[in-house]
Amino acid sequence: MASPSWNAGYAVMAVVEAEGFYEEEGLKVTTNLFPSATQAAQQVAAGGADLGLMTVEPVAIGRDKGLNLAYFSSYWEKWIYSLEVPAGSSVKSIADLKGKKIGVSAVASSGATFARTAMKLNGMSENDVTLVPIGAGAQQINAIKGGQVDALALWDIQYQLVRNAGVTLTPLPVKETADAWGGGFATTRKNLDAKKDVLQRFGRAVMKAFVFAKANPEAAIRDLWKLHPETRGSEPEAKALADGIKVLEVRLAGQGFDDKTLGSIDEAAFTRSLDFLASAGLIKKFPAKDIYTDEMFKAFNDFSHEDVIKRAESAG
Repeated sequence: MASPSWNAGYAVMAVVEAEGFYEEEGLKVTTNLFPSATQAAQQVAAGGADLGLMTVEPVAIGRDKGLNLAYFSSYWEKWIYSLEVPAGSSVKSIADLKGKKIGVSAVASSGATFARTAMKLNGMSENDVTLVPIGAGAQQINAIKGGQVDALALWDIQYQLVRNAGVTLTPLPVKETADAWGGGFATTRKNLDAKKDVLQRFGRAVMKAFVFAKANPEAAIRDLWKLHPETRGSEPEAKALADGIKVLEVRLAGQGFDDKTLGSIDEAAFTRSLDFLASAGLIKKFPAKDIYTDEMFKAFNDFSHEDVIKRAESAG
């Protein structure tokens, strides 16, 4: 999983384990974190992982480098990266970022790739700004509050975590990513054929967790705390729970699914993502279907959504 740490935005991936959805599908799953989507993609390509959860850039960019990966399920149906600045900043447009410092989780992160691409699309060089790695959690908040960076290139839930810490932010629009696809679960082309049944069962387990989390966000956050106590933090329980639910709901809203098409991939949205990357010279244009299949989402949804909702509503 491409994330520097566990947090409420990934509560769905805790629910799938805590509620026994993997076991229901006959699976035993181990989840490892990697600081960037690029590293997660490399792990999958090298056989160090069977599949990975990552945004669209590393698979698209890796196509011409022989990674030979493809997405089989959507997780972020909407583009999750954006540029934002603290309230009151003199930066009002991307052009105003020249000479400024942009905070990213890591220099090799997808957020950093997004920032570089946005610069190029607005007539700037990536050398016109300085990318500053600010990590996650307390380190990130301290960097922002301490004025170490002038802007941020993060993603949906990271911004909510910053807002939960009392920082007011203002978005800098990047029109090229409006209505673009965000990313999902990817594996090797070999695994798409050899492990199709396993991938379908994995997807179905995760989609059950989506339904559960949407029906009862509080129970989802408590599942996260159970498996990863460090995500609980030191705030009073009521505030910690409220903050966690806000982050999770931002993530669920960004996933844009209705209840019967969980995991489906929209070709037009995927193509828009590739257009964004191609326009910045990061990839050569190619058909979206070269790096994804949308053949499995019906199998992902082959369960009683109503039963899972009832189970969630009765959860403690």
